[in-house]
Amino acid sequence: MTNKTETFDVKLSCEGQAKLCKEKGYPHFAPLDGRCYNCKMNIYKLDTSMKWPSGISVERATSTLVTGCPHCHYSYCE
Repeated sequence: MTNKTETFDVKLSCEGQAKLCKEKGYPHFAPLDGRCYNCKMNIYKLDTSMKWPSGISVERATSTLVTGCPHCHYSYCE
């Protein structure tokens, strides 16, 4: 779920997730270019085509470990 204070920028989100993983020693599960391995949609882009908007914001990518696709719900860590 998104709110109006979230920003969506693929480049910043990719860089932010990589930086978070490096700093915290987390495994980097998310696709390096942001494109889901399963559905091929970019996980860092806001998709409003469905009833519930989905996508990973810059704020989320820089603060939490990404373990799956917000669009198709494919897990990157199983």
